[in-house]
Amino acid sequence: MKKIICSALAALLLVTSACGKGSADPTTAPSSEPSPSATPALPSPSPTPTAPPYTNPLTGEGMDEDISGNRPWAIMINNLDKALPQCGVSQADIIYEIPAEGGVTRMMAIFSDISDVEAIGSMRSIRPYYADVGLSYDAIVIHAGGSMESYTEMSRCGIDHLDGVLGSYASETFYRDPSRMGYGLEHSMFTTGEKLIAAADGQGFDFEHDGDYDYRLTFSENADKQCHEKAEYVQIAFNGYKTTSFTYDGDTGLYTAYEYGANYIDGNTDENMTFTNVIVLTTSISVIDDVGRLSVKLTGSGSGYFICGGKSAEITWERNSNTEAFSYYLADGTKLDLGIGATYIGIASKNDLSISFEKKS
Repeated sequence: MKKIICSALAALLLVTSACGKGSADPTTAPSSEPSPSATPALPSPSPTPTAPPYTNPLTGEGMDEDISGNRPWAIMINNLDKALPQCGVSQADIIYEIPAEGGVTRMMAIFSDISDVEAIGSMRSIRPYYADVGLSYDAIVIHAGGSMESYTEMSRCGIDHLDGVLGSYASETFYRDPSRMGYGLEHSMFTTGEKLIAAADGQGFDFEHDGDYDYRLTFSENADKQCHEKAEYVQIAFNGYKTTSFTYDGDTGLYTAYEYGANYIDGNTDENMTFTNVIVLTTSISVIDDVGRLSVKLTGSGSGYFICGGKSAEITWERNSNTEAFSYYLADGTKLDLGIGATYIGIASKNDLSISFEKKS
């Protein structure tokens, strides 16, 4: 009996001793395999950017707010060599260049929004055909005086315009830049977007189109596919006096503009003027008086060139009345798509225009 009790006590001591060394099941053999390491967490995929819900109707660029119903602003800009640099033009959506008397050209800058444009100018007087360009956008037109024919045209067509010379609001809206007066008083008039908005509001102008307005512009990311001729360089000679040229940058997809042997820049920022699209239109231009003022036909139809993505194509333009926008077509009659971005439009005499796509050495 004592042997049995002793054996039982010995067994109990062995079990107690094993439990004191750990909680592992003594019947389970220890594994020789290393414990697997934790699987590394994969980075979360970046969210796909959401495209802006609206589009700028003058550039095709995405926007966070709908401006399609807003009337643009069409501003006369001085383009004499001694009056440069122009200011504020890099914020324009479209720049027109058209001859004026004496072989010089003037610009008309089309803005969808001027609220944050600081100095704009210098400004010059208007002619009827510039007024018609503004009318083609149902724009509020800004100018510094003008010919009698232009005042007649603006009155006849009911164009809302602000005049820096004759307007009763002129002293509050426009100012002379003293640094420009050395070249002549006519080269010194400036304004700002904020001042123009206040003056237009004071005149009771509508800031929105009366209903939907058709600019007749369509845009494509592949607009260059419509072009087949090489055009990495473009020189537009309006006449024997004035030329404007462009050089294409394949990295940016933009054309940099030059005139008077130098970069065409915005004096507000010293930024080179660049464009996605270059359009050249030809029409009938004739001298109508002893001063050399011109008649420029902007209705009917004509030919021209579309330049985009380092290539060019021949196009036609059409405008049935001066209350309509311009329409553009490829040679086969297909409607032209513009590239997304800013556009330069040069209008030249079909008899005087010389255009070259090769840079002379």
